[in-house]
Amino acid sequence: MKLIVFVLAIAALEAAVPKSSDLQFLRMYKEPIIEVKSEFSPRIMGGDEAEPHSIPYQVFLEVHNDTFGWYCGGSLISQNYVLTAGHCGFYGDTAIITLGAHKITETEDTQVVVTSTDITVHEKYHETRLNNDVCVIKLPEPVTLTDAIQPTVLPSRSDIDNTFEGADARISGWGLTDGQNHDLSEVLNYVDVTVINNRQCEKVFGILLPSVICTSGARNTGSCNGDSGGPLVLNGVQIGVVSFGILDCIRGYPSGFSRVASFLDWIADNSDVVIE
Repeated sequence: MKLIVFVLAIAALEAAVPKSSDLQFLRMYKEPIIEVKSEFSPRIMGGDEAEPHSIPYQVFLEVHNDTFGWYCGGSLISQNYVLTAGHCGFYGDTAIITLGAHKITETEDTQVVVTSTDITVHEKYHETRLNNDVCVIKLPEPVTLTDAIQPTVLPSRSDIDNTFEGADARISGWGLTDGQNHDLSEVLNYVDVTVINNRQCEKVFGILLPSVICTSGARNTGSCNGDSGGPLVLNGVQIGVVSFGILDCIRGYPSGFSRVASFLDWIADNSDVVIE
């Protein structure tokens, strides 16, 4: 049986202060079916600082319950809803949502911070297999759109059978910059990655559902701790949600995402987004 582990250090959650360093970094990983060479990489691998507010759909999440708290990413999909990974919301009761941010450890004039308890995880999400790893969070009221806050574009129904194989897409997030100190990245980072077919990804992780999309890890690029739930975007369209990878973000191995086109009906049924 292939193992998927939920990595979340046990720590007391103090008062919920946005952008604190007291929360933990959520990370889902699949045990590979091949032997891997260990080379730790504690952040979006091979990435660069994004131009401030050039990714206006990017959302920062602090999710917590009575015992634990963790960081995730997400994307604004309408004035009322955020899309993230199922594993980001599965144990959560409350989400502190920061929109319009670049320097997430600072308070910026562009930022809007709201709190939501309306978290909907896919009803068929499986926490050990990571099937249906998607979640939507409803904002307490519609957010005002600005140059720094804009919804992402979702795929159309014509993309349901599109594998996007060979295309260069972009991951973004505030994932770890120090694997020992668990520090947030001070700025939003991004990295361009190449989409591969699932057969290539299965050589590392074993059999995957068609609702998973993978990127190659070539050029030592990929997602890492703290990037969970964030967007994978191709030509302005969000095609994936950060889902899983290799433990410790070892360089050169694929990253896995929930394929957004596979969940268009679910997103439409659980949000106010109209799918074309």
